[in-house]
Amino acid sequence: MKPIEDIHDIAREDLGKHFTFEPVALTYPLPERPVRTLGLVKIDGEVFTSEKLSRAVFLQVYFPVFLSVRSMFLRPRPAYDLPVFACEIVLMGGKRLFITDIHRTGAGTGHDDSGMFEKMLAVRDKYPELQKYAAPQKGGIENVFSHAACQVKIPKELDEQAISLFREYLALFAEIVKGAEPLAGERLVQAKKEYDEYLKTIIDHDPGVRGYKMLFGAKGGVERSMNMHFAQ
Repeated sequence: MKPIEDIHDIAREDLGKHFTFEPVALTYPLPERPVRTLGLVKIDGEVFTSEKLSRAVFLQVYFPVFLSVRSMFLRPRPAYDLPVFACEIVLMGGKRLFITDIHRTGAGTGHDDSGMFEKMLAVRDKYPELQKYAAPQKGGIENVFSHAACQVKIPKELDEQAISLFREYLALFAEIVKGAEPLAGERLVQAKKEYDEYLKTIIDHDPGVRGYKMLFGAKGGVERSMNMHFAQ
């Protein structure tokens, strides 16, 4: 199995069995080196779209120390009112902060996705060693996560287990997206309202958005994050 540093290659290989991706032309093309860091921080990656996914984001952030970040974000088109898939890995020498989840973008959805969360919990229970290193996030963003999120700070020796759990969650997400039909009428209107509230929480509390604000300023940081992850 590939190392956790190659999580994006693993994801693209698995997703390629289900979706056909087209590259997205960003307002602020990658790679970028924020002026505020004197060019010492590099943000690189790729952003795609597909028939049912508005965004498939694969990012790497490299710092001028032995620290890097891999993040991944898959967002179905809003008309489907489906959960999103998110993963972030912070590599700090032999330690890894590993977070992956499939979470809703509103209090409810236009589809019965409760079975998916039960399947996620069953998957997570297969990896009790990972849960010994649980490291829940705080600061408001935890309100977005599902009760089946995996948030752990693990040693390198558990990379293989983390990748296996990641791939199982990714397969569950692909399954629900492939079988979804778009909403219409009042159900779609309500989904849009809940999605707007979700976006407010992301802008105010998401660590990634906060990081972009630090690197590019409040306006530039939000613009980049929204264009990259949430543009239609």
